Amino acid sequence: MNAHLAPDAAITSELLLEVFDLPVSFHRCLVPITGGVTAALMLSQAIWTTQSLDQSAGGWFVRSQDEWREETGLSRWEQETARRALRSAGFLEERRIGIPAKLWFRVCPATIGQALRAHAVSVPR
Repeated sequence: MNAHLAPDAAITSELLLEVFDLPVSFHRCLVPITGGVTAALMLSQAIWTTQSLDQSAGGWFVRSQDEWREETGLSRWEQETARRALRSAGFLEERRIGIPAKLWFRVCPATIGQALRAHAVSVPR
């Protein structure tokens, strides 16, 4: 929260804009293929991060647990559950590098695309 909200303060749209942080959004179409909102949120954030990368990194980026929490609001346990689901589905790769080790991530767009196509075909119209 950016501003203190007094208990007797009248709530106005201007006051809400002062109180709220930036909104967190995600791609709704990822929910059915990832198994839930939490994994879809993490994957959406990873995709967004990948788009801003230097292409020489080969798609890999570093994110600490604290950075994920700050960006998405996900707790440690929510992150671990989401990461497990995303790795299992082949949507996100992970590797540890360095001393002390840092956790690197890479989105797998081809696998995500295949899952989205398969889901689109399976949904009745």
